[in-house]
Amino acid sequence: MTSGTSRAAGNGCGDQKVFRFICAPAIDSGNTSRFRHDGAMQWRSRNADPVALDALHEGVPPWLRVPLLKWAATVTTATYQNEYWETKQANNVELLEEYETATRAVNTRLVEFRQKGVLGLFEVMDAEEFLDFVDFLVYKQGASDFEGIKALRALEAILADAGSAWRVGKRNGHAALEQRVPEGVAEAIDSIAQLPGHAGALLAEAWNAGFGRAPDSEKAYAKAIKAVEAAAIPLVSPSNKAATLGTVLAQMKQQGNWGLEMSREHNEYPTRQALIGMMQTLWTGQNDRHAGQPGYASSTPREAEAAVLLAVPLVQWFSSGAIARR
Repeated sequence: MTSGTSRAAGNGCGDQKVFRFICAPAIDSGNTSRFRHDGAMQWRSRNADPVALDALHEGVPPWLRVPLLKWAATVTTATYQNEYWETKQANNVELLEEYETATRAVNTRLVEFRQKGVLGLFEVMDAEEFLDFVDFLVYKQGASDFEGIKALRALEAILADAGSAWRVGKRNGHAALEQRVPEGVAEAIDSIAQLPGHAGALLAEAWNAGFGRAPDSEKAYAKAIKAVEAAAIPLVSPSNKAATLGTVLAQMKQQGNWGLEMSREHNEYPTRQALIGMMQTLWTGQNDRHAGQPGYASSTPREAEAAVLLAVPLVQWFSSGAIARR
């Protein structure tokens, strides 16, 4: 690369004063399991309250502040060579410029960033805005080289050890912050999202809308229903071009023999009843399906999260053939 004002592609490691950047080509970030923390940090104070230690914390609690700022400082520092081929480092102002453009920021924080780096940003941003900036950095690292993937793993370890309510996940196909849920649930989402057809992709959209940094409860609920429809209709009503979750429910109730393969069932609560109950709860609970009707109201975040978590096993069961007429 010749000297000048060249910008490195993919990871935003460019600056007007930079001459020769040390950057690597982009590679695919893969699935979110590559970012997960293995839980290696085991020590706990003998006086600690286990319940308090296991609680999840929103925002940037005091004990997370220093390691998170160190991580952000590392990924926002550009390494370059000047005209004398000396290796130098500087705050990568182009990253902040890109973030402010994407968020349509009215008041720039470039002065604070140039003077004090991410510490300057943290001092003028509230915790939620700073986490949005971290979310942007996660996106940039996920689109970067292998060092970016290592950085995401390091961040996930920091967040997990601090009991953060946020983890490194995936949104719309790229690395992003998302709400932390039990590891088994996260793994199930990752697995189902890879299913062929529309069901997995729709469920991933529902998950991102319900648990991402920019939640959209109405979208999350609607996509959860569509994901179940995409999995159930080909099995239950393959010839009905106007089928919905409501018509699928009606057909399954009429036929009366849809269920899960269980060697033992409760006489009063067979799998057929549990299955119909889950589907009916999901279908009936959507208040914002049709405007202008009595009871219309926007879905709340809790309702949307419940809908998505109901959809997870339903999509898996229908897609795997676990649900059948028995």
